Amino acid sequence: MEILYESPEGGKLYVGGDEDYKRVDSRESWKFLRCCKEGIGGHRDLLGYHTLAAPHNANRFWVIKDETMALNVLDLDDPFFVPDAAIQKGLKFVDSGLKDGLKVLIACNQGKSRGPSIALLFLHLFTNEYPERFRLAQKKFKYLYPKYDPGMGIETYIKSKW
Repeated sequence: MEILYESPEGGKLYVGGDEDYKRVDSRESWKFLRCCKEGIGGHRDLLGYHTLAAPHNANRFWVIKDETMALNVLDLDDPFFVPDAAIQKGLKFVDSGLKDGLKVLIACNQGKSRGPSIALLFLHLFTNEYPERFRLAQKKFKYLYPKYDPGMGIETYIKSKW
């Protein structure tokens, strides 16, 4: 788990995967943005559904339970399937945690694609970090977080929001 940013209020932003989430999920002073459908703390886990598709209700694309927000985001090649409203809600969730001085972990399953991509987008949109062009920002981010390896769909989505 890597620290990426410290807010003026003392909040700390981390990025990682399932194993990082499992290590810290029961600690106090943390908020979690899970960018995955599957896995502990994922969308399916928090809502408790057993069908292939998420229920068609208000929590179809995101759910918040206690200090965890889970996004129903799959790592597909087509950016059309990245739910923009869910990503925007997730970014605001992260921002509120950091402003409250909490530690915030953005985590997908492997800690390579969705979580780090959303963390990079957060840093670009909500902080003074990564003001440069998208490709240069990606290279800089990968130096800081070598596991970063975005899938085509999430990368295209993030680039479109740059």
